[in-house]
Amino acid sequence: MANVIVGIPQELIDQLGQSVLASLDETERVRVALAVHLFTSEQVSLGRAAELTGYPLVDFHDLLRSLGIPVVIYDRDEYDRDQRAVGLLRERLSLDRGR
Repeated sequence: MANVIVGIPQELIDQLGQSVLASLDETERVRVALAVHLFTSEQVSLGRAAELTGYPLVDFHDLLRSLGIPVVIYDRDEYDRDQRAVGLLRERLSLDRGR
C-alpha cells in the first residue's frame, strides 16, 4: 500500500493524543482514526478497516469495543426480518405439536 504525505494541523494530532488512541505514535493515531471513521461510516468493512490499520482483526475489534463502537450493526430491516422468521418458526412448531 502506497503512503501519502498530507499536512494535518497539530491541533488535530493533539486532540487524538488526548483520546483512547493516546498510546499510539502520531502516524498510527491518524491511520487508526481514519480507518475507524471509514468503518463507522460504512465505507469499508470491518476486515478492510483492520487491514488499513495493520492490526489483526481481533485487535481492531477490541479497539472498536474500547471506543464504544458496535462491530455488528443490526438495523430495523434486519430486526423485522428476524421477527418474521421467528413467527414462522413458532407457527411450524405449533403445527408439529398438533400432529
